[in-house]
Amino acid sequence: MSELLRLIETTKSELQLTNAVLAGSTGAVSEFIAENLIEIADNISEFDDGEKSELLQRLDAEQLADFLEELDESEQPFFLDLLKGDARLPEVMSEMKDDDIADIVDEVSEQEREQLLENLPKERAEIIRELAKYAPDTAGGLMTTEFLAVEKNATVREVKDKIREQGDLESINNIFVTHGERLLGVFSVRELILAENSDEVGGFMESDVISIDADEDAEECYRIMETYHLSSLPVVDQYHDLLGIVTFDDVLTVGEEEASEDVFKMAGSADLHPTRDTVLGRVRKRIPWLLVSVVGGFGAAFVMGLFGLDRVVSEITMFLPLILMLGGNIATQSSATMVRGFATGEVDAERISKVIGGEVLVGLIVGGICSLLGCILVYLIDQRNSIGMAAVVLSSVVSLSLLASLLGTLIPTACQRLKVDPAISAGPFITMLIDMTGSAVYLGFYIAYGLNK
Repeated sequence: MSELLRLIETTKSELQLTNAVLAGSTGAVSEFIAENLIEIADNISEFDDGEKSELLQRLDAEQLADFLEELDESEQPFFLDLLKGDARLPEVMSEMKDDDIADIVDEVSEQEREQLLENLPKERAEIIRELAKYAPDTAGGLMTTEFLAVEKNATVREVKDKIREQGDLESINNIFVTHGERLLGVFSVRELILAENSDEVGGFMESDVISIDADEDAEECYRIMETYHLSSLPVVDQYHDLLGIVTFDDVLTVGEEEASEDVFKMAGSADLHPTRDTVLGRVRKRIPWLLVSVVGGFGAAFVMGLFGLDRVVSEITMFLPLILMLGGNIATQSSATMVRGFATGEVDAERISKVIGGEVLVGLIVGGICSLLGCILVYLIDQRNSIGMAAVVLSSVVSLSLLASLLGTLIPTACQRLKVDPAISAGPFITMLIDMTGSAVYLGFYIAYGLNK
């Protein structure tokens, strides 16, 4: 229990355990977990497998449903494995929304999917199978089928009665009007309240309905809902039949993920949640972009050689752009990780030292890999002093990779602590310092190896 309490206590800096929890009171621990379930789910990667298992045993079916819905997709399969054979599983599934179950079953094998759906009524299982057919990054993959639709000739009283009957819906801010399955119009709850009970909804519905095709990209959902200030967006098929709706809470997640993806792509990293990934995982995703920088830097030197400029330009000048380019890109990747992490809350006060340590280690590994490639290319390009220059490039790349990782993490952190926007302040400082320190490191090794004589 002590390890679980320790992890929960440090999950978020703002979470404070009561004396009863620290003393090991079972009831207090359960109460604390229930009150902070979202924060714990958001930081579950900090727990080891044993602590995750212990946490699972402390949740009832309703809490488990909320917990699974809040978990990152990469963590959901682990907990589903733990729940296999658990008597609570059928009740957990019944408590979850259809679209959330569809997201979960999309991450497991077809056999495991069917095993999970066996716990649901046939009609509901079929709905989830239909939802799971859509790619996660489409409007169909985001939508829920839990919405309210009425016929055009329905009265206000009948609509109110239907709301009471259906009860727990994903959203009732907007009520849709259909004929069969065909989408005809929409009206708001406000309009429903202001209308007379005998009025038919066709008299005050809005027939010009903004909708989206089920196969459209999820980012388009975000753009449409943000542009027109919609709380829900109907999803239709090619016949304009209403399939489901996308709600604003699902679209907020898409907006955050798309923004993060764009930032990391611009920084040359394909990782959406880099601080949650392993060091080797981050290296694997970043190294292709850094190797492009290495090849580009040597490409410039090779072009100089083609034009005979290698006899005019000193060898030290030929390889300096490579060093600065590579160091700048490593610093940019680390800086983007920190800036976006601060913006989304992925990096908080309790995790800063761990994140910085991970980024420095990533920088050293990618620097080592790039330096080995650099040595080979130097040997092939520089015909005057290939072994000496290869040693200079290797030493410079490894050293600058360490410095770049440190600067890329420490400067945004300092800006954050000083209440200065890291996104604005970090970039110019990092660029300036990488140029200065990169040049100093490179020239220092050039002199140290005696190549200036």
